[in-house]
Amino acid sequence: MLFRPSTRSAGKKAPPPNWEPSADKQRVGTMDLWTAGAAFCLLIIGLVMVYSASAPIALRNFGNASHYALRNGIFSLLGLIGLVLISRQSITSIRRAGQWGFWIIIMLLVVTLIPGVGLEGGGARRWINIGFATIQPSEPYKVILALYMAHILALNPARSRYFFAGIVPLFMLFGMGAALLLAEPDFGATMISAAIVFGIIFVSGIPLSWIIGLVVAAVPLAAAGVIMAPYRFRRVTSFLDPWDDPLDSDFQLVQSLLSFGNGGYTGTGLGQGQQKQFYLPESHTDFIFAVIGEELGLFWILLIILLFAVLIWRALHIARMADDRFVRLASTGLAVLLGAQSVANMGVVMGLLPPKGLTLPLVSYGGTSIIVTLGAIGLLLAFSRTLPVSDKPGFSFNKTGFSFKRPFSSRSS
Repeated sequence: MLFRPSTRSAGKKAPPPNWEPSADKQRVGTMDLWTAGAAFCLLIIGLVMVYSASAPIALRNFGNASHYALRNGIFSLLGLIGLVLISRQSITSIRRAGQWGFWIIIMLLVVTLIPGVGLEGGGARRWINIGFATIQPSEPYKVILALYMAHILALNPARSRYFFAGIVPLFMLFGMGAALLLAEPDFGATMISAAIVFGIIFVSGIPLSWIIGLVVAAVPLAAAGVIMAPYRFRRVTSFLDPWDDPLDSDFQLVQSLLSFGNGGYTGTGLGQGQQKQFYLPESHTDFIFAVIGEELGLFWILLIILLFAVLIWRALHIARMADDRFVRLASTGLAVLLGAQSVANMGVVMGLLPPKGLTLPLVSYGGTSIIVTLGAIGLLLAFSRTLPVSDKPGFSFNKTGFSFKRPFSSRSS
């Protein structure tokens, strides 16, 4: 096994690692209600808005306005089943899945690059056709990366104190996946993955001076990656001045900004948006946030931002309150994933960040994205089961039925 801690006792066989939290620290039962509730609300909003945003293009391409909405519903159902199953797993099972899952996803990323196997779209080769559906390996890679990095740093906590022997090998692992993502190319997923790694090693106790040095080293590398790829450079220039070429390179961003302008405070009404009528490309995927702004207005925009803030807050709360080091690190990684991707998507749609081709978690259409994100929520719910009951509102399913703990119930009966 990679990165197994060494034993100092010569001639003695090391005992198997005990990854399970001790019985007095692990609370099996209640799961965090805030996390589940916020995720469910975002999912419902996504189901409704995918139908509204995709109806025109679905009617034109398939003769059925519900085509994408029905598929999105199936993906969501599969994701919810996965959420329930994952939320019931032990920490030991999750750590083992992160170990072998990382290398499986790496192999899938390699397969994606094989001509004739990987599917190409929009100038990138990011998908694999499995017959009845297509999968995008970069989506599960981000979650598995958080689990695997957390596992390695939890297995040997001293690793964060040694730069060349501890931190550098982690960045070599990340670099392997990043190289495959950039070869697709998928610059957005690479940046999100980098944020996950930085978040985890920061929480692991790495000296702040190392963090500053790594960031200083990463900035010119990212800049070089943008400059060396003409299409990325055009995205940056269009972001800086979206009205410079509104009919070509800046067309999508301009249409997105017009969507928000049309919606104003109250919106045009559900299903009444005009920009989705073949003006705004990717209206049901990457730019669904603009359709929400046009049809539902400012209040719903702020509500969605609030729901994502709740998800991030609860993930960080789980990380802060957990006794198990793996749970702390993995929860931090998932918080960074949800936070960075949602902020990146909304920032792009509102013209605050350069385009990156990222979906809005739980809201945008996309089978792999929805299933994987719900799986990540399931992981957070599984992690929340290790916290003391007083640290979160929650619910559980057990042999005696359904139990519920109110968010602000008194600790004394």
